[in-house]
Amino acid sequence: MQSNSCGHQWIIRLTQQQSERALDAALIDILSQVFADNNFALYMNKQFTSQGHIRCSYSGGSAAILNDEQAQQLVAKIDAERMRISGSQGQYVYFPIYHLGAVIGFVQSRSDFALTHDSPFVITNILNIYANQLYLLYRSRLDPLTELLNRQTFDSQVMDIINGDGFAERRDNELERQWYLAMFDIDHFKRVNDTYGHVIGDEVIILVARILKQSFRSEDYVFRYGGEEFAVLLLCDNKDQAMQVLERLRATVADFTFPQVKRLTISTGFCAFDNTSMVPELVHKADLALYNAKNNGRNQVVDFHSLNIPDNTKGAGDDDLDDDMLELF
Repeated sequence: MQSNSCGHQWIIRLTQQQSERALDAALIDILSQVFADNNFALYMNKQFTSQGHIRCSYSGGSAAILNDEQAQQLVAKIDAERMRISGSQGQYVYFPIYHLGAVIGFVQSRSDFALTHDSPFVITNILNIYANQLYLLYRSRLDPLTELLNRQTFDSQVMDIINGDGFAERRDNELERQWYLAMFDIDHFKRVNDTYGHVIGDEVIILVARILKQSFRSEDYVFRYGGEEFAVLLLCDNKDQAMQVLERLRATVADFTFPQVKRLTISTGFCAFDNTSMVPELVHKADLALYNAKNNGRNQVVDFHSLNIPDNTKGAGDDDLDDDMLELF
């Protein structure tokens, strides 16, 4: 371990970060000073829920690459022993990352790095400070009513996907998957507020948000976009699979019994990402598909590309929308 043995400067640096990306970069830089030759890997559940997956955030040097199942098994073992553990052959040591008493991740390092008397304590403190700061940033991204990601987070997440290592992702040996943006709106929501009041209206929004969270995987991003409108960024193999996922969600909402209101439906529009899209363009496409769904009977899912509107014509199709298509309730 390099100088700064008490970790003071490192802790100050971590607590100064105001974005997840900057916080991760600061932690990786700090750990690279702690572990020789960058021989470490960071695994985290950044959703702070039991449904969240432990994923590799960083791997350097000769650190072993673990799949999701192996990482989850290690977390269970660390949680049971409540201490750092060594690998089965003693090649690696694993430092747990705690938040509110639960293990939400770990750092894997080779067991032959120079470990001073105080370094385990310093490493543990650094990781716990990191987890706490990450949680504060995570909470700041949530909508207070639904605890979905908020509108302010939406643009930055879309840009992260577009500007990341390709806008399509590959999982293990599977084919490349594509990102899709889906926009949802609760049909006739104004009638709910007018008939039952805003307390029931808020309860409807909370319940729809809960259905949304349960309908998508931990790798997808679910947002409350505004009022009774929601957005999801989801990974699918193709648009047919995206349509199946969104149709299943539509049917789930339609079959759900809401208190007092009983039955409600949602309309959905979606579009595929491409490597030239910007946030306003993507939202515009998904919105056109959503308005088309609402204008043609509601309670349906519409793919933007099925409308045969040229991708390079921003605003195309607006003249074909009547006034009812702008009625988002």
